Amino acid sequence: MVQVMKVWLAAIILLVGSLFGSTTPKAAGTESCASYTGNEKVWWNGSELKPGQIGRLTVLKKTSLVKFNGNTPVAVRTLAPGSSYRIYAFKSDYLGVGGGYYVKRDANVKYETPSKAKLAEVACIEQAKSMSAVVSMNRLAVGDSRAKVEAIYGKAKRKTVNDYGLYWETYDRGSYKDFLMVSYKNDRIAAMYTNQPIVSTKTGIALGASKQEVEKKYGTPLSYIQKGNARYMIADDEYDMYLINGNYVTFFYDKYNNNRVTAVQIVKRELEEGKKGFYGTASTSLRTAYEYQIFDLVNAVRLKNKLPLLTWDGKVAVTARKHSEDMAEHGYFDHKNLQGLSPFDRMERDGISYHVAGENIAYGQFNAIFVHEAWMNSYDHRRNVLYQDFQRLGVGVAFNTAGQPYYTQDFYTP
Repeated sequence: MVQVMKVWLAAIILLVGSLFGSTTPKAAGTESCASYTGNEKVWWNGSELKPGQIGRLTVLKKTSLVKFNGNTPVAVRTLAPGSSYRIYAFKSDYLGVGGGYYVKRDANVKYETPSKAKLAEVACIEQAKSMSAVVSMNRLAVGDSRAKVEAIYGKAKRKTVNDYGLYWETYDRGSYKDFLMVSYKNDRIAAMYTNQPIVSTKTGIALGASKQEVEKKYGTPLSYIQKGNARYMIADDEYDMYLINGNYVTFFYDKYNNNRVTAVQIVKRELEEGKKGFYGTASTSLRTAYEYQIFDLVNAVRLKNKLPLLTWDGKVAVTARKHSEDMAEHGYFDHKNLQGLSPFDRMERDGISYHVAGENIAYGQFNAIFVHEAWMNSYDHRRNVLYQDFQRLGVGVAFNTAGQPYYTQDFYTP
């Protein structure tokens, strides 16, 4: 049996009544790290120096292990003299020992720091590990732990369900810088996506590489995924998908930048092949998740294009969702609904006043990531996503009875 995915896109924008159809610096340079394989260990005064470790404390007198409640330290237990702990962070007069726990830096403890040379060795080992991975993003690869992700980024900014039956957790360094989506299984990375320049591959492919370079390195891309007795056709000239070392790797291209890599996704094979059909299982939580995922993807790409970030607007999100629900329920695909109301009529009906407004709609793409990348490869949709003067965005998603998603983005500026 062969299943073929059908997808559609449409965009519209109204301007004052007129219709218009960084990578983290490393402690050592590439040349000085060339001899490392990624399997080495660095020893410092009898114990292993771990990635992210910046020091060590030894308890001299009884002292408290604390957690912070806001800015107030709360004692958890008492540490005995002679015990030793790795230090990963500073917080005011406290030393972070991992897991959100701290010890006060005073005469009760002895604090030591490794040499710059030792820290450089650890950085080289981490660099070698990331380069040996099929794909790494900000030195993170499939199989890495949640703790390693949080050591780089801190806690996730958003957690929403995905079509793999897990969650996408989003990370950044503030205002979408180094934006990363991570899906965990048993607290290990099972899938990742980014549209930021934090991608490294074993073959040297990174964001900005051409489609020709990718296909020269990896060969002919997949045209289908086999799931049981069914073949799910996936061929699309806007992206290439490969099965590499047990992972499905998708390179998304930007046809408005000479078909260069604009984003990358990697998913463990068993996770991708375990997903039901193209779309996973439709649910209310998945609908809401797609809405916020699309919002984050728009802001991440606006950051990459040096544009102002958009604010989520719950009122226009309702307008968008009602249109997606109407299309899904009645089986049509158009900016005008069956009563002849345009996006701008629908916004006005819902009490939304605007100076400039626009709408993107789509139908049938796998999920939030794939619909976002499809919109970015269509001129009118891309223009809406990257329109400098938009200030607000609401997204609405609905599924038809076959589980296929309908997507609506409504942009506007009051």
